[in-house]
Amino acid sequence: MKVLLLPDIHGRKFWEKPCQNIYQYDKVIFIGDYVDPYDFEHITVEQAIENMKKIIELKKNNPDKVILLLGNHCMPYFSEEYYRLNPYHSRHSKKHHNEIHKLYNDNRDLFQLAYVIDDILFTHAGVTFTWFDNELETKNLNLQEIADEINTLLDSSKGLKKLFKISYHRGGYDQYSSCIWADVNEMQSEYKEQDFANIKQIFGHTLQAYYGKNYEILYGNAVEFDNCKMIDNCKPYELDTETFTIKEI
Repeated sequence: MKVLLLPDIHGRKFWEKPCQNIYQYDKVIFIGDYVDPYDFEHITVEQAIENMKKIIELKKNNPDKVILLLGNHCMPYFSEEYYRLNPYHSRHSKKHHNEIHKLYNDNRDLFQLAYVIDDILFTHAGVTFTWFDNELETKNLNLQEIADEINTLLDSSKGLKKLFKISYHRGGYDQYSSCIWADVNEMQSEYKEQDFANIKQIFGHTLQAYYGKNYEILYGNAVEFDNCKMIDNCKPYELDTETFTIKEI
C-alpha cells in the first residue's frame, strides 16, 4: 500500500498540499495533536482550530481513506474526564477549551488511538514493551488485537488512567509512558525486548527541531531505529508498506 503520513499538526498546514492529490494514496494517516500550537511558530489557537476543522472535513469526505489518530494534546479536549484527572496539559488553551471540546465531541467517532496496516502499528507516541506488558490485557502479539484494546481505553475511567502514564522522559513520575506520551528516547531504550522488537511501528510526538545559525527554527530528520520510525518534524512522508520505507515529500 501507498500511505501518506502526516505527523503532529499543531495548527500547521504542511498537510494541505499532499492532500490535494489524495487519490494517489491508499490511506492518509494523521498522527495526532491538531491544536495547541507552538509559540515560536506564531500560529494562533484560532488558526489551529480552523485548520483542524478542515482536517475533519477531509476525513468526512474520505471516511475510509483518512485516519485521524489522537495524541496527548488531543485528550484533554476529547475527554472531559481526562482533562479533570490528568494534570499534564502542555500549552492547553483554557480560553478555547469548550470550543475545541465540542469540535472533538461532535466528531468523536472520527478519531482513534491506534491503527494497523498489515504488520505496522500506528499510534501517536509509540507503544513501549513495558506499557504493553503492564497496562494491556492482550498478551499475544497480534497487532490488530493490540490496536483494538488500545482504542477501547477511551471508553472507561480505567482505560483513560492507562493513558495518563508519563515517565521521567516527559517530566512525569511513572515507570513508563503510554502510547500518547512515550518519548522517542524511551522507545529506543526499551525496544530490544525479545519478540516485541519484531513489531513495526510508526509514530510522532517527539519534535525534531533546533535553532539555526541565525536563531531560525530548523526541523530535523525522521528518527529510524530497529523497526520504528518517529516522524515528528513538520514534514509529510510517503510510506511503502511492503518495504517499510518512508520518503519525505
